[in-house]
Amino acid sequence: MSKNATTAEGWDEEYEAGRWAFLRDLPESGRYGIIGMWLLLNKAFDRVLDIGCGEGLLYERLAPLGLKHYTGVDLAPRALEIANVDPSIASLRAGDMHSFTPGEGEHYSAIVFNEVLHFADDPAAVVSRYVPFLVEDGVIALSMYSPKRPESGANKLIARLWEATDDASRWQVLDDYRLVSDKKGVTWRLRLIKPVR
Repeated sequence: MSKNATTAEGWDEEYEAGRWAFLRDLPESGRYGIIGMWLLLNKAFDRVLDIGCGEGLLYERLAPLGLKHYTGVDLAPRALEIANVDPSIASLRAGDMHSFTPGEGEHYSAIVFNEVLHFADDPAAVVSRYVPFLVEDGVIALSMYSPKRPESGANKLIARLWEATDDASRWQVLDDYRLVSDKKGVTWRLRLIKPVR
């Protein structure tokens, strides 16, 4: 398997080449379903911020459920060009998760980090920097691919992030999943959290 890109230009090339087209496949849908139900049941469909939105797949899955406003942010402008969103309820912005800042007065009922935190050296710090952008009762959804090797770098990042969000003085864990696709032979870790204010 080739190494992931590290620049906007590299990501653009990967999207142009169709490397990420598999994310539209049916076996990928389970994690989108969990995230969608989490947001729906927590009444967090008013304003969703999707960090690392890629081609807007989360938008495509949430829109039929009654999504009111969606903002997608991705490092790759090409991914945003591929995205098919309704501009009356959705906006797409090129940006990096480490530095993106919403416009003045923009706050979100939900912030989703779907398969993007593997690209952060300190995922807990990235998640924490977004807390000021949440409405008072807002939630944060996390989804991370978990390789088969327990000692992999990805699993070490997940362990650090889960340990950080287990801190009950800072976070309330609303739900926690280990999702396994037998069809793909893939595992994801998903967690829904709310900051303690």
